[in-house]
Amino acid sequence: MKILVAQNGKKKDILSKSLQEILDREGHMATFVAGAAKVLDEVYRQSPDVVFLYSGLRRPDCCDILKKIKSAPSTRDIPVFFVVSVEDRELIRRGFTEGLYDYLSVPLFPEEMAARLQNIETIRQKARELEEVQIRDYLTGIYNRKYFMERMQEEMEWARQYGEPIALIMVDIDFFKKINDTYGHGCGDIVLQEVARTLGGQLRPTDLLARFGGEEFIVLLPNTSNSEACELAECMRKAIQDASFAAPDGSVIPVTISAGISAVHNLPESSEYDLLSHADTALYRAKDAGRNRTVIFS
Repeated sequence: MKILVAQNGKKKDILSKSLQEILDREGHMATFVAGAAKVLDEVYRQSPDVVFLYSGLRRPDCCDILKKIKSAPSTRDIPVFFVVSVEDRELIRRGFTEGLYDYLSVPLFPEEMAARLQNIETIRQKARELEEVQIRDYLTGIYNRKYFMERMQEEMEWARQYGEPIALIMVDIDFFKKINDTYGHGCGDIVLQEVARTLGGQLRPTDLLARFGGEEFIVLLPNTSNSEACELAECMRKAIQDASFAAPDGSVIPVTISAGISAVHNLPESSEYDLLSHADTALYRAKDAGRNRTVIFS
């Protein structure tokens, strides 16, 4: 598993070195972050499987960091441990009220840590199996529309509360009906799967890709500005244009996409359908302008 460890000082102390040795021995990939200020940025950037927070973190302290992690839709499911001494009972109590998964007391016991991390892996595996049935599109394996709409509402509320930007990219495969008519629906299904895989390869860990219906895909981009959304949409368009899609007879199928972008900062009290409508309008303009292009709503 990917484990992010927020330590107190810039250099690893004896505790950090001991923790590193245990995690390495158990086959986990550990990243150590110095100081509290960088923790949240690294959590968003790396999307770790587990986070360890040292009890001595300040400005913000580990409870404040925990609260922020648990309140963000994209990070709330990450298990968080406190690394504490047995005297930190009040801190542990506060942690559990904010969603703390568990704590590790100093000195560390390798067998105990290994057992707790194995427990997390078992729970995550069962959750993934359930997720495949409930929230994934049966053909492409990416998220389905129902799950996307639920997450979008949560992300919009988060963006509104904290004044963060949010963006959408609506994607449509150009002339998909012609692909089905020329090569057959079985080949069309393969194109859908490959497009989903290629789009997903361009995204960051916190971005959310879903199949919106038919040959339409949609991407939710938390904490993303207009320029960042446009840059990402162009990367997606170029990746599809440069990809090789093979027909059953070995010939190359030309596949391109059109994309409509909707981005907003300081989100007003509007519904998610306004953001969707703007992205859809931008997509229509992209297709009307000749396809294989990206357009941002204005």
